[in-house]
Amino acid sequence: MNKEQIYTALELALETELKAAYSAWKDAASYATDSESKAASQWDTQGLEASYLAAGQAAQVRQLTEALALLRSIRKPLISAHSTLEPGALLHCRMGNYTECFFLAPMGGGMTLEVEGKEITVLTPQTPLAQSLAGVSVGQRFTLANGMSGVLVAVE
Repeated sequence: MNKEQIYTALELALETELKAAYSAWKDAASYATDSESKAASQWDTQGLEASYLAAGQAAQVRQLTEALALLRSIRKPLISAHSTLEPGALLHCRMGNYTECFFLAPMGGGMTLEVEGKEITVLTPQTPLAQSLAGVSVGQRFTLANGMSGVLVAVE
C-alpha cells in the first residue's frame, strides 16, 4: 500500500476538519458579539455561552493548526518503510475473521481514511490499541482492554 497516499489522505482530512472548525469559530465569535446575543435579563446567559463556544472553537482551530504543522514537519519519516511500531507504521491486524489496517501517527487519532479502496484507521500512540500492540512482533497475539484479541499480521 502506498504510504504517500495515506499521508495525503490524512493531511486532507485534517485540512477539512480545520476548515470546518475555523468556520464554526467565526460563526460562534460573530454570534457572541452580535447585538442579538446581548443579555435581556440577569438570567440570560446566551451571550456568555456563545463566547465560551467561540473560545472552545478557537482552541480547536489552534490544535488542528498545530497538528497540521507537525504532520508536515515529519512527512518523510511517516511515509518511509517501517518494521517496528513507530509513527508512520502501517499495521495489519487480524481481529476475528477480518483484517484491519491502522496507520500510526502522532495526530488524527480515530480518523478513518479511504486509500486504494481500503479503510485505514489512524492510531495515535496514546490509544488503547496502540498500547496493546507495544512490544508485539509480527505473528504475535495481543489483547485489548475489552478482552478481544488479535494477531499482528504485518508492519510496513
